[in-house]
Amino acid sequence: MKAILSKKELEREALAEMRKRPGCETLKAVDVQYSDLRADTNWTLYAFTEGRIDPGALHSALEMTVNKLRHQYELRAPE
Repeated sequence: MKAILSKKELEREALAEMRKRPGCETLKAVDVQYSDLRADTNWTLYAFTEGRIDPGALHSALEMTVNKLRHQYELRAPE
């Protein structure tokens, strides 16, 4: 069973996970948006940088983070 997190909680988890990835240690912020378009999770993840992170490293970190966290967490539906 997946844990249900608030937007802020899921963003905090995702940012910490992404900062563990090589080249993404200085990532500034992430944004989680509610989305019911995917069958395996109800959220989408976006990352924000100041341009100092290699795009390939960022893409890889996004993909790895989503693949890991989508099995653990659902986003609390907006009211």
